[in-house]
Amino acid sequence: MDLTLTDEQRLLSESARHFAEQVCPTTLVREVEASESGFSAALWSKLCELGYPGIAIPEAWGGSGGTIVDLAILAEELGRVAYPSPLLTSVALGALPLVWAGSDEQRARWLPALVKGDAIATMALVEPGGGDEWSEVRVAAKRLGANWQLNGSKIVVPYAANAHLFIVAAALEGSGLALLALERTTPGIKWERHRAIGGDPLYTVSFQKVAINPAWRIDPDGDARALLNRALDHAAVLQCAYAVGLSERALSLAVAHVSTREQFGRPIGSFQAVAHRCSDMRIDIDACRFLALQAAWRLDQGGPADLDVAAAKAYINDAVRRVFGNAHQVHGAIGFSAEYDLQLFTRRAKAFELSLGGTAFHHERVAKGIGL
Repeated sequence: MDLTLTDEQRLLSESARHFAEQVCPTTLVREVEASESGFSAALWSKLCELGYPGIAIPEAWGGSGGTIVDLAILAEELGRVAYPSPLLTSVALGALPLVWAGSDEQRARWLPALVKGDAIATMALVEPGGGDEWSEVRVAAKRLGANWQLNGSKIVVPYAANAHLFIVAAALEGSGLALLALERTTPGIKWERHRAIGGDPLYTVSFQKVAINPAWRIDPDGDARALLNRALDHAAVLQCAYAVGLSERALSLAVAHVSTREQFGRPIGSFQAVAHRCSDMRIDIDACRFLALQAAWRLDQGGPADLDVAAAKAYINDAVRRVFGNAHQVHGAIGFSAEYDLQLFTRRAKAFELSLGGTAFHHERVAKGIGL
């Protein structure tokens, strides 16, 4: 396993960083977060113009045929500026499940549009009182003649008001867990936004007597748990890479602050207690990047990746908390000010930690992976 970036990957990293810094200042992040929808069509369009939604999608469907490592590299650069977009969700939880298990009709209907950015996908998975994305799916679809009828609600659905495709996890009567590809305009679907700590728009989506066509089912031959877990693993790794970018920005802000803030006639960064906090941040971030890239590489190999993904998410959850704790310690009170940029990244880091499985859950996965 060689995690050294290729020339093409270094070019991707450099070009993505330049792009993100040029088009997405923190002033714009604040504007998007405060807007009614929490979504910027202009920022999304700029991402799509560069072909980023299609990086990891096969060329047969209009994508670039790249790797998950490529997508993780992009995710880190977007994290450095807290770029607000549905990109990672749309790819990991929408497009990729269709690539792996969708019907020819589903792929032809959705993949070219998702690659171009003409369509956005999201996943409706978490349920009220159900914990996180890995919890048991209880919302059920009951038989209604040749079809099913879906009733219930999902929470923390990202970008629901802007998505064109909902991937809905439901327990089909007599058929087990299924992932269903529904258009947002399907009769009986309603959504309501709720405020979230991380800034991205999250919604409660309700399904009231929604008639489900059997053709909407992804991977119709059996229980979809393995397919869902695979999608969640990909989403977790990409969010890990995004969190590395958030952490890099926190370190940058911290170093800039301690280099200019003076106390006792000298920059506070010259004091060992402060300097060592910043060095701890650097060490943690580098370890996080290695684990995220290793997990992404393992996913690209196509074999079992549970151990690598769980190890990355468990470690990065804790490490990111330490990074931002140290960043706020060296900043003091100003770091908690709404007018200062650090809080933009801190809130998104906390949202990362709370999503896609907590530390204890992924420690259990690691334990099982090593035979305990």
